[in-house]
Amino acid sequence: METAEVSWAAAELGGADLGDARLNRRLVRVAERLGAQPNASIPVACNGWAETQAAYRLLAHKAVTWERVLTPHWDCSVERMRGQPVVLCIQDSTELNYSTQPGIAGLGPLNTLRQHGLHVHPTLAVTPEGVPLGVLDAWMWARDRATFGEDRSHWPIEAKESMRWLEGFERCAELALTLPETRLVYVADRECDIHEFMARARRQPRMDWLIRAAQNRKLAEGDTLWERLAHAPIQGEVSFTLPARPNRPSRPVVLTVRVESVTVQPKGGEPVQVTALRAREESAPMGVKPLDWRLLTNRPVATLDQAAELIQWYGTRWSIEVFFRIFKTGCRVEALQ
Repeated sequence: METAEVSWAAAELGGADLGDARLNRRLVRVAERLGAQPNASIPVACNGWAETQAAYRLLAHKAVTWERVLTPHWDCSVERMRGQPVVLCIQDSTELNYSTQPGIAGLGPLNTLRQHGLHVHPTLAVTPEGVPLGVLDAWMWARDRATFGEDRSHWPIEAKESMRWLEGFERCAELALTLPETRLVYVADRECDIHEFMARARRQPRMDWLIRAAQNRKLAEGDTLWERLAHAPIQGEVSFTLPARPNRPSRPVVLTVRVESVTVQPKGGEPVQVTALRAREESAPMGVKPLDWRLLTNRPVATLDQAAELIQWYGTRWSIEVFFRIFKTGCRVEALQ
């Protein structure tokens, strides 16, 4: 006997527990409608006024929070990770700008007090080849207008927005304990170059991490990170094709790779031993800014192949930028609220 094909919405969200079986079914139905027309408003996506009203009632119900809606998808993402030898857990932040829609409550300032919206910080799981496995978790918040623009340098890390990076890593470390056959690698851009992050991450032996350096840090040996990488031993060259991005065509790239083991230690801070890697494009085309990636990781690098693997993993970080573009342009989340 043939069985009916299960929709993607039923597979990803069918396990939701909203406290009422009718709400659970309605969630799947609304997701199917919006998934069929991701750039449409709810009235356009739904089949008639009765279904539109049911969708609005669902979203207005106090039991329907974004965490409850996403929990079954998070669980499905983890299951897809099982059996993978390596999974990259990519994190980044983006802002949702609703400045043109002044009637929305619960928003906060963005870059200026005149702009208002939300900030979202998800973790996207992908294979080293860039195949997306799903979202693992997310943080969403609005900034406080009362403290906007205040000097936060003296605040404890727990009170800063940068704590999202640490909390996201700790969530990945918790997952790593449940996936003994899979090596998780936390990948992040320059915003995650936080000494407190590196100090805490070294206490999680089941997790690897790879971040792009943003600060010319002091080293325990007395010099600085930039100085050390400028004279580090050359491992060789890595060649690949840089994928096309908005307003930029794809092109071949050759990077000269230098690697050094260093100990970063800010004044009065905890020393942390890391592998520092610099991948620099020595001969970029005329008029093109050369690639110059300074990366930090807890993984040892003894060969060019190991360095090339890390460079490939960092390049895969672009997956989350594609995710954000789909989120905003494909699904029009800012325009459709």
